[in-house]
Amino acid sequence: MLIRNYFQILLTSSLWGSSFLLMKLALDELNPFHISFYRIFIGMIFMNLFITKIDKLNKKDHLNIALVGLLWMSLPFYLFAASEETISSSLAGLINGTTPVFISIIGVLFFSQKIKNKQKFYLTLGFIGIYLLTFGFNKLNVDLEIGTFLALIASISYGFAANIIQPLIEKFGALNVLKIALRYATLFSFILFIFNTEVVIPTISESLFPMLLLGVGSSGIAFLSFYKLIGDVGSIIGSITIYLVPIFSIFFGYIFLNEETTYVQIIGIATIIFSAYMFSNKDS
Repeated sequence: MLIRNYFQILLTSSLWGSSFLLMKLALDELNPFHISFYRIFIGMIFMNLFITKIDKLNKKDHLNIALVGLLWMSLPFYLFAASEETISSSLAGLINGTTPVFISIIGVLFFSQKIKNKQKFYLTLGFIGIYLLTFGFNKLNVDLEIGTFLALIASISYGFAANIIQPLIEKFGALNVLKIALRYATLFSFILFIFNTEVVIPTISESLFPMLLLGVGSSGIAFLSFYKLIGDVGSIIGSITIYLVPIFSIFFGYIFLNEETTYVQIIGIATIIFSAYMFSNKDS
């Protein structure tokens, strides 16, 4: 872990943490299909302004990048926006914090990833922190609301995408992979948009500003930063970024939406920070 890697973690987690607030604000005018499409389309336009040389891709490379576009963008962006129709932006951000657990589990089960026993312990500890943030001490029997379920499915989708993306970044570079993945994601989200809802254009007074921030910041700059981080340190170590996203989602939700933060959530945050730090420690 170099100094720039810690900066990448902070930048990415803050931009992604703010995305839950921005989606909640955009829901005043747009529905989840609109939000998913516009944030991806804006991000695609922004990132493709950067001119780079792209090596020729074979069919397998196109398939894998298309899967990244679907599993890291089109599907989870829609699911998180839909989840916030019934749950708070803070809770959506907190559930997003379960992603590193799914990245690691999927990496071990499907992608032959190897982690040490100590790292397994800290991942488990991080999951306990996420549980405390989401459900507190009292709910032994978790009754999942539809919004909670949708957000969990989105996090699982992220878990698959993060494992697929690493060899592509090593082969083509973070910017090239992001540009192409956004193109595929735009196509997928446009198809969902056209067949499921009417056209609504974001207005200046309502949702345009949140969508611009989502597109340029969360779907553009944050992804590029995260992809470069994965290229530097790998998908499992890079996944500690997601542990920090709930902190920012709670902060922005509290400041702008007056969403509550309880002492149990503070304990959960402290647990997550500790586990993320220890997991990234080279001696772990």
